Amino acid sequence: MVVINFCSMKKLIFLILVLAVQLVWGQAPDPDFNDKAAFSDSRVYQKSAGFTESADYASTDVIYQRLNFTVDPAVNYISGSVFSSVKFLKDDVAQIQFDLTDGMTVDSVQYNQKKITFQHSANKISIALPSLPAKNTIGLVEVFYHGAPLQNGMGSFVSSKHNTDPIIWTLSEPYGAKDWWPCKESLADKIDSIDVYITCPKQYLSASNGKLVDDKVSGENRTAHWSHRFPIATYLIGIAVTNYQTYSDFLDLSDGKKIEVLNYVYPEYLATAKSKSTDILNILSFYNSKFITYPFASEKYGHAQFGWGGGMEHQTMSFMTHLEFELVAHEMAHQWFGDYITLASWHDIWLNEGFATYLTGLTYENLLNGQYWSTWKDNQVKRITSLPDGAVFVADNTNVNRIFNGRLSYSKGAYLLHMLRWEMGDSLFFNGMKNYLNDPEIANGFASQQQFVKHMETVADTSFTEFFKDWYYGEGYPIYRLTYYTDYGDFGKQKLRISQSSSNSSVGFFEMHIPVMVWKNGKYTDLRLHNTIQNQEFTIAESTVDKIEFDPDKWLIAKADVVNSVPHVSLIADIQIIPEAKYRRIRVLLPEYLGKGNLRIVDLSGRLVKACELTESDSHINVSNLKSGIYLVNVVTNEKQKTEKVLLSPYQAE
Repeated sequence: MVVINFCSMKKLIFLILVLAVQLVWGQAPDPDFNDKAAFSDSRVYQKSAGFTESADYASTDVIYQRLNFTVDPAVNYISGSVFSSVKFLKDDVAQIQFDLTDGMTVDSVQYNQKKITFQHSANKISIALPSLPAKNTIGLVEVFYHGAPLQNGMGSFVSSKHNTDPIIWTLSEPYGAKDWWPCKESLADKIDSIDVYITCPKQYLSASNGKLVDDKVSGENRTAHWSHRFPIATYLIGIAVTNYQTYSDFLDLSDGKKIEVLNYVYPEYLATAKSKSTDILNILSFYNSKFITYPFASEKYGHAQFGWGGGMEHQTMSFMTHLEFELVAHEMAHQWFGDYITLASWHDIWLNEGFATYLTGLTYENLLNGQYWSTWKDNQVKRITSLPDGAVFVADNTNVNRIFNGRLSYSKGAYLLHMLRWEMGDSLFFNGMKNYLNDPEIANGFASQQQFVKHMETVADTSFTEFFKDWYYGEGYPIYRLTYYTDYGDFGKQKLRISQSSSNSSVGFFEMHIPVMVWKNGKYTDLRLHNTIQNQEFTIAESTVDKIEFDPDKWLIAKADVVNSVPHVSLIADIQIIPEAKYRRIRVLLPEYLGKGNLRIVDLSGRLVKACELTESDSHINVSNLKSGIYLVNVVTNEKQKTEKVLLSPYQAE
């Protein structure tokens, strides 16, 4: 078991500072890949998308936040305060900024426990500092606010019902956190540690990130205190409040420790939820063994039901519409890929969604007796190839619908990993994935596309520049035509010719290893053919085979036709000159790409005895007027010529 320890010098300095000001320390989307593009008002979201951090915004590091929320699930309203410990990353920072939509009201702001002036406009709170702080010093800011949050994008903050019972839940990915609390909406600065206090009417329970430290009833209200001592991206903080029923399962680890799986579910779903416990623990155990031990094992992994049609990977507490196998596998996978390591740009959303979708596929490969693995692959390829275009890379990160495009960010992103696994082999691929997770520069932080690729290249000791150029930045997929035939000019060997076209002009040629299964006499041989040029030919057997299959194990995003060619088809590797004494003729086979040709036959004295034009790819030249003996047969085309010595034996009628 790997336990992440946060006893860094920065944490110790901060703890001393917190104690000095008498703070109380204690415990404190991924919307489903089929539904994530279904937003309530994507136009509103697009206006706020693609933010860039100003110089002032990027000059601070949020070390700690204490979030105090008061809500009633029957009312679309929130009030409270957000306390932040902010480290200044340079000298002479003039102001601190937080994000909060203009529809919310800021009541007051304190800086170092003193009330201070501020401006709230253009969805930002700007706080002018009374003096210029020195680099690496820490300022304490608390924003008091209230309001009725708008339900933008995928929700942000929603008051709804299950059965007849009210519920409040949040979903901030990608740009919704500022709709309901003052925050630093950033993919560059994780909050090192948080405490979340949620006060609500006493009949309800509140779910959030981290470990539940306390849950007290006072009068008509109840306050839950959740503590999370791991770095967390702003959009991964969430709260949900309703009449939950709770229960825990525990996964035993080899060192004797346990990981708690804490579930907050609707009363009407409790029995169904408990029936899923075995599957949930099996998925968690599989991810632990395949990658690294669950990164937040010292706190918990949890589920909280909510009213959105899918799931959202809030760190340590996924919000779920249900606990069915595939959704659980997807959201849990995000705890490694999305939470522990978070994408550094929405352009590279596949680092979250493609990875979680592929890990779901891996659970189908390794769990449930593997019975759904082939179906999962079939469904992904059909989805990806249902349209001819589309890249995994998100060029326009202001378009939330495009960021969470299920066909591209999820399915094609997942299959990109599957093809990379095919190119690298299992051992190197999974070693690369582990090295990525263990990289101290990105663990508990943010990662770029380039950082992931570098890890895979280092392990494989090769460059994947061309691979990612085609499959990540390029659009579409290859369409193959495989023609296999008997080459009588090469002792009857079986040849395979691979031609390729692209579904989209952005990629001229996909260089790939092609999986081919060759069948002969009821037995098969798996071949791995490196297709690097157009119309490439391979010898696949020493003699005629029964059939071949293209990619039977579904490693590639591709479409393909396989053609069993008779000897006279035009797709022959070379000019072939075949004497057919029985019929007193010479057969000439021309590759289709060579076009027309000319034939000349001379005897051994050099005398021309026959000449003609070859207009067909398969020509039969009558030589019944020639005497028996040896002749030189010369075939010439615009690009190629061939001469062979031919013996014409005496004709014998049957």
